[in-house]
Amino acid sequence: MQVVLSLALLRSLRRTLLLGLALGAFLFLVGLSYSSVDENQIRSLVESLPPALQAFLKGSDIASPSGYLGSTFIHPITLSIMAAAGIAGGAASARDVETGVAELMLSRPLRRTSWLGAELIAMLVQVTIVAVMGLIGALIAVTTVDALAPVSVSALLLTAIPLWLLFAGIGAVTALAASFSRTGAKAIGWGTAFALVAYALDYLAQVWGVAEPLGPLSVMHWYRPATILGQGTVPGSTWAVLVGVAVVASGLALVVTSRREVAP
Repeated sequence: MQVVLSLALLRSLRRTLLLGLALGAFLFLVGLSYSSVDENQIRSLVESLPPALQAFLKGSDIASPSGYLGSTFIHPITLSIMAAAGIAGGAASARDVETGVAELMLSRPLRRTSWLGAELIAMLVQVTIVAVMGLIGALIAVTTVDALAPVSVSALLLTAIPLWLLFAGIGAVTALAASFSRTGAKAIGWGTAFALVAYALDYLAQVWGVAEPLGPLSVMHWYRPATILGQGTVPGSTWAVLVGVAVVASGLALVVTSRREVAP
């Protein structure tokens, strides 16, 4: 199991570091830009936007330091980078089946659940590295930009945990899809579809009254970083849903893999 984990991390190292650097640089640059923001002007601008555009902010008061920095954690760039880490890591087992690497590994006295467990741990490590590097970028911004001084460092650290959990769950869902698939492309497609549907459903629930009751069905609905950063607490429902998705999807992936034939 340790060998599988080491190989999975080694193969993904370059991609993980590049994604982490990109996220760290983005969060730092956005935080740095707050020094040039006029709070009154930006608040007036947001209030003048149509509801369909305001929904992208998820109720964040981006004129405030915590709201401005918190909104970067739900920016499409942040979400895309984190999704890339989680989905690529979650689809690794399907790629190994496709290339025959899995069959070679399982020719040794290694249980299929141990093999997939190592792949899941590798995915979690990848998501963790990217999230931590992004957090470092945000922390540098908070400690160097005077206008962001009201932002609590402890609250910022707390905000990064649900971000990590969200995409650990998406990675686990991708691993579940990979357990049914023999190609990495198909697993990546299902993982991407899950993330896009979750994002779209959360957005529609905010702008379309008919879809509002469906909002809680989206995993994205439970992630409100600006609120967490401003209040310094994470609601219990957020912990329950995000942890639950990651644990249930991982457990199902292990069960399916233990019963499937890995060899083509």
